Amino acid sequence: MSSAPRPFGITALTLLQIVLGVLVLLGGVVLLSVGLVLPAMFPHVRFFGRSLVFGLALVLLALIDFVLAYGLWKGKRWAWIAALGFAIIGIVLAVLSLSTAPRIGEFVSLVLNLLILYFLIQPRVQAYFGRGPSAVDRPKTSP
Repeated sequence: MSSAPRPFGITALTLLQIVLGVLVLLGGVVLLSVGLVLPAMFPHVRFFGRSLVFGLALVLLALIDFVLAYGLWKGKRWAWIAALGFAIIGIVLAVLSLSTAPRIGEFVSLVLNLLILYFLIQPRVQAYFGRGPSAVDRPKTSP
């Protein structure tokens, strides 16, 4: 764990990641349920097989969200890199979506990911993850 104090924004980002993970997990469970239960009720419909695949993918994404939340909370370097990467991917996808079909959801996603990116590159946040000059230049304190 990092020796720098945890910035409040990391707590908020961790909670956001947990909420996202719970929502994605619920969606995955629903799709898995659809893929497992409804084919028995409607054997002639073939679309339900895709529900299993998408449900498993969402469960996997939820697990990634929970692992990322743990890494953010503990100040792991890999979590900072992953969060930065996901924010950049989110920005690119939001810009592409806004250019094709502008909707409020894409705009909110763009603003949120820009805020996350800005927050993650702040020196105090980088120091918490053991990155940046303030992590190297900080004097060691003895207990």
